[in-house]
Amino acid sequence: MVDLIPVSNSQEYIVCDRNLTIVQFSEDAIKYVTQAVALGQDIQFCLPEMIGLEATCEEILTGQSASFALEAILRHQPDGGVLYFNLVIQEIEQYIVIFLEDVTKSTLLHQLSVQRLNEAEITLNKLQRFEYCTNKIIASMQDVLLITSPSGIIERVNKSTTELFKQKQSSLINRSIDEIITDPSYNHQEIYASLLNSEDAESKLEVRFTSKKSQTIQIEFDCFIAPTEVKDFFNCVYIGRDITARKQAEAEIRKSLAREKELKELKSGFISMASHEFRNPLSSILLCVQNLRENAAETAETNDVNREFYLQSIQDAALTMNSLLEDVLILSKAESEKQALKLEPIELRIFCAKIIQKLAAIYNDKTVYFDYQMTNDIANLDSTTLSHILNNLLSNALKYSPSGTTVNLIITEEIEPPAIKITVSDRGIGIPPESQKHLFESFYRAGNTSSFPGTGLGLAIVKKSVDLYQGSITVDSEIGQGTNIIVLLPM
Repeated sequence: MVDLIPVSNSQEYIVCDRNLTIVQFSEDAIKYVTQAVALGQDIQFCLPEMIGLEATCEEILTGQSASFALEAILRHQPDGGVLYFNLVIQEIEQYIVIFLEDVTKSTLLHQLSVQRLNEAEITLNKLQRFEYCTNKIIASMQDVLLITSPSGIIERVNKSTTELFKQKQSSLINRSIDEIITDPSYNHQEIYASLLNSEDAESKLEVRFTSKKSQTIQIEFDCFIAPTEVKDFFNCVYIGRDITARKQAEAEIRKSLAREKELKELKSGFISMASHEFRNPLSSILLCVQNLRENAAETAETNDVNREFYLQSIQDAALTMNSLLEDVLILSKAESEKQALKLEPIELRIFCAKIIQKLAAIYNDKTVYFDYQMTNDIANLDSTTLSHILNNLLSNALKYSPSGTTVNLIITEEIEPPAIKITVSDRGIGIPPESQKHLFESFYRAGNTSSFPGTGLGLAIVKKSVDLYQGSITVDSEIGQGTNIIVLLPM
């Protein structure tokens, strides 16, 4: 072993000959290598940083270079830690000496310093961008902004504030906010004290002031306190908006609602009055028609072939008017919110079949295909509202379908959430898209139904009935292709 480096040297080392074969090494040099160190071993096997440095080592041996250094080389330790070291190559007595110095502490400290410096620069840049954005937002925001000291002295305002108060910024700064807002109900000190008691609190207030043009302006303020550079010293921030127009609009809306309520009451009173006034005369007409039929065989004059025609016409007209009045009464009762469901067990299959049978007599040139898919025939429903739903949906489908076509009624059940699903579909004239959003309005009829008789109450009654169940109704329709209506009644 060649004794080139004294044992007392503070640095670890490895000595190699010209061929980079290890001839000597210090005891602790092992912590810097990647493989076990052994005499006669190629240095590049245990110290891979030497790979590619053969020419550099030759220059050092021949005196062309004094030394060569690699700094902050990283080694991952078996225990999960890291080791940073410097590697310096020098020539001593025609041997290559590789000095190894542990610089972990200084390197980590330097890295930490650089990291903190970068973080500080990033934070500073963020603050600068934030300040720039904040200033731009404040300058361009439509809301009024006033920032005051605890005593109420205005320290900052934005453009919207100067425009609202019709004063320059220089005229507002350093003035007391109590001089600007003269509403008797306003007191800055009370607001500030309330906010100070709860730093996270926000106060909302409405104030009035009279402009230079003697106009009364109402402002709604959101107030909160904001910390300053001085510890435990808070400014008060006022963010407000001119709500004069909104208050005027609200007053107009209240007037309109009052008028609408009055008109609704008048309409309800008229419908109730008209229904009751016409019910008795119509009942009398129906009774007279029945008597005429019963007494037709007692006189010869009653054998006139036209007599029966006229009697039938009178009866049909009376029935139609009576049906209309029934619809009006049903709708009036529903709109008065006095109607309630009376649930009882109903044999749903038979109930639907009876309605189909009754309608088949009226629309004898069309058919109803009935598909019942419920697992149980008994359901707790309100027979009156269910009759309104089925009668109106089926009669509409039959009325607006061509002769010889089929209308489908499908009753199924939904599992989650439990509900009865009623589907009525036809291949009729369809509903124009612009009319579909008005379908459930009272007395509304689609533009393509003028050649068909009707009142525009059927679907309004259906909607009111479905709403009593807190159910839903959806309509899918296309002109000339037909209409599909789905009703869900929660169980």
